[in-house]
Amino acid sequence: MAFWWVNHKQTYSAEVGGGYIWSPKMNRNGSKNQTYINLTLTKPGDIVISYAGGLIKAIGLVALPCSEKSKPSEFGSAGDSWSDAGWEVLIDWELLETPIRPKDHLELLAPLLPSKNSPLQASGNGNQGCYLASISDALGNLVLSLANGVNPSFADDIEQHQAELEGDAIEADIQASTLDATEKLQLVKSRRGQGLFRANLEKVEPACRVTGVTNKALLIASHIKPWSKCDNNPERLDGNNGLLLSPHIDKLFDRGWITFTDTGDMLCAEPSIEKALQQWGIKLPMNVGPFKPKQNEYLAYHRSEIYRSEPAT
Repeated sequence: MAFWWVNHKQTYSAEVGGGYIWSPKMNRNGSKNQTYINLTLTKPGDIVISYAGGLIKAIGLVALPCSEKSKPSEFGSAGDSWSDAGWEVLIDWELLETPIRPKDHLELLAPLLPSKNSPLQASGNGNQGCYLASISDALGNLVLSLANGVNPSFADDIEQHQAELEGDAIEADIQASTLDATEKLQLVKSRRGQGLFRANLEKVEPACRVTGVTNKALLIASHIKPWSKCDNNPERLDGNNGLLLSPHIDKLFDRGWITFTDTGDMLCAEPSIEKALQQWGIKLPMNVGPFKPKQNEYLAYHRSEIYRSEPAT
């Protein structure tokens, strides 16, 4: 699953009302535009954030792969400057009862914006030269958290809809693989076990230790020892092998930019990470409280194998 952000002030009503996004294949001068090409990179189940008129008004899921499509007639004069040949991606949109104004949350959003083809300017205004932007999981999850904060049922709606789009397709791929029947069954059980992992984790961790957020709908169930590195399902489903983290903190932990000592002291990989945390209003140095002995076993792996795993570029 990937996150995308579409700026479509002129065509918002047509696209959200019609259940799609559309762009020409090239700029008016015939040059390539990465934010148009991005439509061809979307996949079913990806999440698309709709921004228009200074507000995030809808969030949707990609329903089908991108296809070639002529310019929609409902664009009217808004599309006069665009060529007729283009790309279309069908989207199942969910309208927000209470839209989100990014400028109200710029301190949280700004550090997570992409350095190239950003959907927002530094001022918080939309970047109208950018149509469909690829954004990080951290930024995407942060927007989902904000959306759920003002639209309490929104997260459940998206999660259920996404499961419908992705679940059957993933399991169909497993069943169509060349694995033997036992391996297929194990993979399917492991995939479905994600829900069990979170349930086990919530018995151990009541809140994000860094931000103090207790609303479970706004937190990510983050493995300490990554799922792909776990030796077996007991490790993958062990609630002690996880932390409930706010989306922006989850990104730092997942990438190895922060970690924790057994006694709860936060360690930062480099000064730029400390600066980002301070910009988010987190006071340093920070101690998040001691961990349980079993958690410490997983944290030892995180410190030795994940911490400082890649630079914060």
